[in-house]
Amino acid sequence: MIYVIISIIIIILVLILLSFLLIPLKLSLDLKKNGTELKGRFILKFLGIKVFSKEIPGDEKDQDDKSEDKNEDKKDKFDFKRILKILKLFKNSWPHLYPLLTAFYRSVNIEKFSLNIRLGMESPADTALFIGYIWSFTYPLNVITKIDAVITPDFDRRVLDGDFQMDISLRLFWIVSEAIRAFTKKPVRELIKEARS
Repeated sequence: MIYVIISIIIIILVLILLSFLLIPLKLSLDLKKNGTELKGRFILKFLGIKVFSKEIPGDEKDQDDKSEDKNEDKKDKFDFKRILKILKLFKNSWPHLYPLLTAFYRSVNIEKFSLNIRLGMESPADTALFIGYIWSFTYPLNVITKIDAVITPDFDRRVLDGDFQMDISLRLFWIVSEAIRAFTKKPVRELIKEARS
């Protein structure tokens, strides 16, 4: 009798795990910048239920503490030999990481991508030139993809303001399976170990 109960519990746990891997997660990011003020929100949903929500920017005290820690870490950890070692490990790990990146690409579905920016530079000529380059990339994307990008020039002042909204769905099954497969390879483990130290 106890074996039957344990078997049922294991089956239920496996089904719960598979549901997390096969049912897509919904990620939403909404950012608004006006002058020096940046506001936004990140939301993670599973089966329509909000699992995680974060206001952007977060608590100023936490950001100050993190920035001080990062500055101390940068002073202590910048080493050219270490960077070269990480690049060499990344090169050795690339054949094992490429399937992971491919799985990530296959598992992500962009449901909404909206970018609305007002951009102005030092001079009207620079603004026109830069906006022309950006339009040459964004308008073809607007036609052939779900990306909606509108870049509006401002010839009177130097400015970068706008809104950004993105909704994506993410299936974790292939990502997790490729991540486990990659982690079993020695070069990938060495790269992770070196990057974390």
